[in-house]
Amino acid sequence: MGRKPMFSKEVKVKACKEYLSGKGSFTSIGREISVAKSTMIIWVNQYKKYGPSIFDKKERNKKYTKEFKEKVILEYLNGVGSQLDLALKYGIPSRATISKWIIEYNKGIEIKDYDPKGDVYTMKARKVSCEEKLEIIQYVLDNDKDYKGAADKYSVPYHNVYNWFKKYLKDGEEGLIDKRGRPKEKIEPLTEVERLQLELQKKENEIARLNRAIEALKKNEEIQAKLKRESQKLGMNQNIKQSKSSVKTKSSTSKN
Repeated sequence: MGRKPMFSKEVKVKACKEYLSGKGSFTSIGREISVAKSTMIIWVNQYKKYGPSIFDKKERNKKYTKEFKEKVILEYLNGVGSQLDLALKYGIPSRATISKWIIEYNKGIEIKDYDPKGDVYTMKARKVSCEEKLEIIQYVLDNDKDYKGAADKYSVPYHNVYNWFKKYLKDGEEGLIDKRGRPKEKIEPLTEVERLQLELQKKENEIARLNRAIEALKKNEEIQAKLKRESQKLGMNQNIKQSKSSVKTKSSTSKN
């Protein structure tokens, strides 16, 4: 379920109409409904450009496939539309969502499917053994710190997975022991081989991340090169048109 907006569509539309009809200024109308002048300016500009539908309640926690994200990112990079234009075009609740995708893409972070699992944030905690915590941590390491995926797979709250992982990085297995009481069972510490395997996995994950960054840079360079070629082609066409126009003008002048 989406979060309730602070101001309804009706309130925003009414405020915009009052301003556009000259019934008040940004400041005076904003003061009546406890809205900052800057917010009023944004509302009015959005209303003028996109109409009342810009204030429709947007569906949150939508599913986005990897292919869909890449399509939106490339449309933005190719100048098809602004982030706000694309958000409206594809029904994405916030421009900030697209901005986040673009930042991750430019940093070389792998674009993944997004399948919201809201219950992992609200589910009740359950008792988890140290062995299972280690298994969950291994899953997080193997899947590029996918805390949400781990929470869903092992039916534990998201914040628990996140905290266990951070404690493990800081204190090792000792950080996973519940200090509030004596644990019912204690696992044997990792063997040297198991510890080295974890370290190796970390290195492999880092190499994979760097490879994705290189691929992203290559894609970006290809896009920039394509845009440059198209720009040069457009410039050449304009020069040809100008040359033809100049020749016609000179010919007309000579006849006169």
